[in-house]
This record gives sequence, structure tokens and C-alpha cells, in this order.
Amino acid sequence: MTAAIWLPRLRGPIDLRWDGGTYYVLGTALAQGKGYRLLNEPGEIQAVQYPPLLPAIVAVHQWVLRTSDPMVVGHWLRLVFFLMFVVYALASYALLERFLPTGYAFVGVVVCLLHLFSMFLSELLFAELPFALVSVLFVLFSAKPGSRGHPILAAVCATLAYLLRTAGIALLIAWVGESVLRREFKRAALRGVTAVLPILGWQAYIAGVEASASYTTPAYPYQRADYLFYNVSYAANLSLRDPYRPELGKASLADLGTRVVGNLARLPRSLGEAVSAERAQWQRLLARLPGARGLAWERSGDTVTTVAVAFLGILVLGGIAIQRAGPGRVGALYVLACIGAVCLTPWPLQWKRYWSPLAPFLVLALLQCLLALRSYVWLAGPNPARLVARMLLPAVVCVVLVVEVFTVLHAYRTIRGDVVLHDRQGSPVQFSLFYYTGPDRELDEALEWLRARARPTDVVATAMPHWAHLVTGVKTVMPPFEADPQKAEILLDAVPVRYIVMDSTDVDIAHLMRRTTAEVLRAGSARWMQIYTGPSGLVAVYERVTETTAGKRIDIEKSSR
Repeated sequence: MTAAIWLPRLRGPIDLRWDGGTYYVLGTALAQGKGYRLLNEPGEIQAVQYPPLLPAIVAVHQWVLRTSDPMVVGHWLRLVFFLMFVVYALASYALLERFLPTGYAFVGVVVCLLHLFSMFLSELLFAELPFALVSVLFVLFSAKPGSRGHPILAAVCATLAYLLRTAGIALLIAWVGESVLRREFKRAALRGVTAVLPILGWQAYIAGVEASASYTTPAYPYQRADYLFYNVSYAANLSLRDPYRPELGKASLADLGTRVVGNLARLPRSLGEAVSAERAQWQRLLARLPGARGLAWERSGDTVTTVAVAFLGILVLGGIAIQRAGPGRVGALYVLACIGAVCLTPWPLQWKRYWSPLAPFLVLALLQCLLALRSYVWLAGPNPARLVARMLLPAVVCVVLVVEVFTVLHAYRTIRGDVVLHDRQGSPVQFSLFYYTGPDRELDEALEWLRARARPTDVVATAMPHWAHLVTGVKTVMPPFEADPQKAEILLDAVPVRYIVMDSTDVDIAHLMRRTTAEVLRAGSARWMQIYTGPSGLVAVYERVTETTAGKRIDIEKSSR
């Protein structure tokens, strides 16, 4: 089944957009012996956001293949991620079978693998898939007593998880907390010392970078601004009230409390989507039903889908409560630690990505809760209640599978698009990606156009700077997140930025640029000239007006008359 899911997706490189480009750029720096640096940035600054294990994996691929060409190395990374996904599927089944009857374990794995985000993230150069794999292996080793080697393997997996993602600290907390709950305090102390080592090592590195002269005197004024999240630590970015509106200032304790309360309120619905599909997909499916027309139906459909996903999320939370008293305690502690960490974040739109590595644990909790409800009602309830209890589990599973299948088919029809890019030799490479639609295609065409035009010393401001760097080869930055267009213009001048790429992709920074950077272009229309427009107007490239470009502008204006 896993192979069947992947067979249509084995062509071309792994998806290097968004954070994937960041990991690849960092891996290239390691492979070239430059250290842990963002090569796209002016000054090639040291990175402090992501732990280094995934970039190190990228670097190993580049060393072995003796090239940094994203089209070549990216293809091998895609194949490695496919193998990783197969192992993840097998490990997830082993985990579920340890706590569930065989049939339910198989169904649980199918639910995990058919989730759209499981598929999407498995072909994206994000840390989620390897992180999910080592997390499942960690719980497998931790929950199986009787082997001297398993505690060592569990420690290795927990350390690898933290080196893949800062969220791996949740796994380390669960590992230590499980020993504390068992009152094995000597073991808890030993685990605590082991857990602290990778944390201290990474935090010491961050502290060293932040104390360096290159950090305190950056290449341009806003390079290390707290809102420029790729260039600063999570702690610095989370200190803001709203990272996308830095003018609101730092978050107070009251702000953090409000953030946590708001996140807890949306938790059940978000967890329900994590074991099925986004609520919008439920609504699309309901809209296909006979008679699904009219405003009244839309309102009732919205209520039904909200209740449905929230109900699933409540069942998941119930299963986690059940696990805390049983042999799956370490998995429950891990999920609870992750929930605590996620509720501190100001990015609810990113939650579906954060939940993806937890899919086996969330599905396990869902099925365990349903099985517990059936057992309880079967023993204590009257005959009608027994019938409902008997039918609830298969009904929930069937509904979830139907929604997932519908979502995947809809994704292949609407958001999976064909990509054509060129390798370093100029040869076209054709493949397909999820969430690749018209705006994404026009952005890539604009970047390839810019690659032929830009000089090595030019700097481009864009919403996906690392991906743009991989395509164009020039220095790339994110624009300043400033509401005041005059201040933003001054900061862009200080970089200095020569080109601004405005796109219509569904990226947070692209939305921000359409709200802030667009004002800079309008207010400074005499200083910026539009030199490229996509076929459908979904992307535009602007160049700073110099003496040379001013002459070009006059020629353009004359020809337009």
C-alpha cells in the first residue's frame, strides 16, 4: 500500500520550497565546509533556528554525489524519503499492533498513511518525516522491556529527534517523566542527564552565535530582527506578540496566557482534523450529497463538520487519558508535551504540520478510546446502548476513511500540479508536487527568468528567499515586516535590494508582502519599475530604478504611448 501511494510520485527532486529550501541551503554550506550558514543571506550568516541533523543528511548526499545541484541531489533525497516512509509505515504498524488487535492496528496505519498531510510532508524536505520515524522507534524501544539494548536505542532516538527538530524536547521530557511516574528516580536522573546534553549543546551554540560580532553588527539593519524568523532563534521569534506584526511589540505574560487559552479552545477541532482531514474537506464532501444546496444547508453543514471534527478530537484526548494509566504511558506523555509546546505558538495555521509526526499516536488514542467506550457500554449499558456502542467504532473509522480518500482524490485533481524546472546544465526536469497551482508555477517561471537577468552581486527580496536562491543563485532576503512604507523603504535600501518579487502564492510572507511591501512600491513608484509580469498576472518582478533602468523606463513609457 505504501509503495502504491508513492509510485506516481517518484520522479524529480524532493520539494524544496518553504523551509525545505532552508534545510537544503544549510546542507550545502556544510558540504562546502563553510559551517552552519545561510548561504542565501548577505554575509552568509550563521543559522540558529533549526537543529543541524537534517541539513547534515543533505550534506552527506552532496558529498556522495559530488554536486549541490538541487535537481540531482533532490531526486536522491526524494528516493531516500520514500524508503524512510516505508520504514515509518512498518514501524507505525508495529507500534499500533502492540496496543491494539491486529485488524485495528492495520486500519490505524491506513488512516495514518491516507492523511493528505502524511503524503504531502513525505515528499517535502522538512524534518517532519524523519522526526516521526525516530519518535515511533523511540516509543517502541521504550515500551518494550526485557532488553538491555532497548534503553540505549531509545536514548539515541530521543537525541536524534531533538537534533531534527527543537520540538524533540517533548520526547526528552516524556522519556524522563515516564521514569518519574514509575518512581524510578535513579533512572529518571540518568535519563535527565542524557536528555540535557543535546539541549545544552544546541543552546550553547545559539548563545555563542548571538554573542558574536557578526550577530550584533549584521550585514543589513533588520537581518537579525526578531520577526525575521529564519535568521533568529525560536525564543526570539516567539517573544513577539505577533511575529507578522512586529509593531505590536513584545508579548507580555498576559498575552501568552491569552494565546494559550485561545489555542486550548481550538485544540479538539485541530486534533480531529489531524486524524481525518481539514474541516474544509468535510464541507466539500457534504456539499456533494443530494439536496446540499442553499444558505441554510451551508450553515448547517458548517455546524455538522465543526461538531464532527471536534468530536474526533475529544475522542483523541480521551484516548490519551486512557493511555496515561496503561503501558502506552510514554507515548501519552509525549503527545501531552507536544500539545503544551504547540499551545505556546502563535501560528495556528501551522498546527496541521505539527500534528503530522504524531499521527500514529493520535490515531492510536482515537481507536483506544472507541474500544474503551464499547467495552464500558457493553458491560454496563442497556441493549440499545450496546448496539450504538457496537456500531460506533466501525462507523467512525468508515467516515474517517471516506473523508481521507475524498480529500486525497480532490488534492490530486486540484492542488497537485506539474512542475518544469531546469538543472545546472539547463536541461528541463519534469515532475509533480502537492500544493503546486497557478501562482506557484508563475513564481518559478519568474525566478528562472530572473536567473538569466540578475548579476551575482544583486539581492532579491521575496517571500521564499531560500527557494529563490536555489533557482536564481543570487543573494535573497525576506522583506522587512514594517507597516510604515517609508521605514520599509529605508530598510530595503540598506540591504540593498535590487529586485522585489511579488507573488500570489498561499505563503504567509507572500500575504504579508501584498499588505506591506506593496505599499512601498506604490509610495515609491518613482524608485521601482515593474519589469516582469506572469502570464496571468499572478507574479510581478520590480527593479530598483538606477540611471540605467531610468532610461529603460523612459523607453517603456514612450513605446506604451
